[in-house]
Amino acid sequence: MKWSLNASAPPGINDNYNKVNTKLCFAPVSQLNRKWRKNSNDLSIDKTCTFDIATQNFSTAGNSVLYLVSKTIPYAEYFVRAYVLNVEGNQVAYGQSTNANKTTNIFTVDPITGRHATIDIAVAVMSAFSVASLFTYYVGEQIYLKRKKSV
Repeated sequence: MKWSLNASAPPGINDNYNKVNTKLCFAPVSQLNRKWRKNSNDLSIDKTCTFDIATQNFSTAGNSVLYLVSKTIPYAEYFVRAYVLNVEGNQVAYGQSTNANKTTNIFTVDPITGRHATIDIAVAVMSAFSVASLFTYYVGEQIYLKRKKSV
């Protein structure tokens, strides 16, 4: 992913810019019926962007970052947002990889479950073994009790 200062920005606007913090943000379709992903224009209470990608020093020429999606990222549709921070660490500007309506440049993350057929087979075999062991123990106990009574 690459980003740079908008060419139409007035001169000197970036004098207060220090760092760029990029985040992975939930697209509107992934926010439906999920209040914990609430979108807000007030960036201090916005819960859309919860996954950090990288924080880098600001450069007017632009920056780039290569991001490998973590296994902990849930299934959803996302876009990328870059927050510009001043020296104090306050967010002073932002830009995003999508349009204002958040309808373009949206991508889907499909999670890796880590579950394979071999795990399913092992679970089935161990479950059958546990039931067979329980049944064998029960039958063996009944035989032992019958012998004990007859003696």
